[in-house]
Amino acid sequence: MEYSKYQIKRGDTLKSIAEKYHMTGKELLAFHNSHSPVTQQFFGDYLPIHIDTVIIPLQKDKEEKKDIDYTTFEQKNRYRAEQLNITRIEDDIKSYSQLKKEYEVKFNLTNHLVQVKLCDFFYEFNPPALSRVFDFISEVDYIRNDCLIEINKHGRFNKIADKNKIRKNWEEFKKNKLDEIEFIKVVKQAKPQEYMKLIQEGDLQFSNQYNDEKDYNRELFYLTLLDKYLYNKDENIESEEYTYQSQLFPDVVVPMTVRYDVLKKDEDLITIRKVWETIESEELLEKVTKGYEKYHQPLIKYKFSEYKLDMRNLFTYNLKTKTLEKAELSIIENIENNIKSECIFNLKRLNNGG
Repeated sequence: MEYSKYQIKRGDTLKSIAEKYHMTGKELLAFHNSHSPVTQQFFGDYLPIHIDTVIIPLQKDKEEKKDIDYTTFEQKNRYRAEQLNITRIEDDIKSYSQLKKEYEVKFNLTNHLVQVKLCDFFYEFNPPALSRVFDFISEVDYIRNDCLIEINKHGRFNKIADKNKIRKNWEEFKKNKLDEIEFIKVVKQAKPQEYMKLIQEGDLQFSNQYNDEKDYNRELFYLTLLDKYLYNKDENIESEEYTYQSQLFPDVVVPMTVRYDVLKKDEDLITIRKVWETIESEELLEKVTKGYEKYHQPLIKYKFSEYKLDMRNLFTYNLKTKTLEKAELSIIENIENNIKSECIFNLKRLNNGG
């Protein structure tokens, strides 16, 4: 197998070097030691101070480039997404946020690939203090949403096909830009442990061990853009199950059923309503009751009343070009008369997107 020499830099560890080449530390150690005539052997999970180079297999890089660099795309679109989030306590608005994003999206449905690039991101919060946190979150979003996605036969997210590239972008961001963000400066100085926790969470999120499917399938942009209609030729799409991560209770995942209703068909355009319905149970009721008592009752005072979750998506799709033209998704979650979370998400294709 072909190999190269990696010059060890200050701060490098066996693990950090291995991750750069899509390997585990044990794999890199084994490969390095199997070429001991070229360099000295070493043992354990650390780099000896007397070694200045590590042997790296070239094949790892070649395999990923072979899968990614020669992709061609059948169509290209630009989409604008707007998201409005409102939290009400006893009908009074307690928090408000507005997010606006623009994406470039390329499809290769033959090979089940979608390339996404976040091009623009605007956000506004009330209370304004939350905007400082989003100065950091938005930068991470640019990294996450510059990716090649492999989708499954149902048109849904399966995995990130170029995770190495995303991880390298994260490492470059940490090195060159992270500490310039005002929110990060404050956290680093006032709460160094919280700063280290943010770094560790980012390292995990961009590692190969992270469950990307969970995050991307729940993110509203991908939930709206990627769906069964990408491959399903029938108008009557069968119902399915879905799990919703509660916005009111961080510990609660709500099981739901999903149905598709065809509302209108005009030549190549079809308008479909997608409706999520909660699967009610004693177990779910107990979880949301405890969640309300823990997170909200100390402030609101009133006892738990009734839990409701309403989730609907209305979208127009071009059957001929396999293109989503526009969509509106609404999510309303509330404890009746006490607290309500409202989210309105709109996605539209720009006319000059192709």
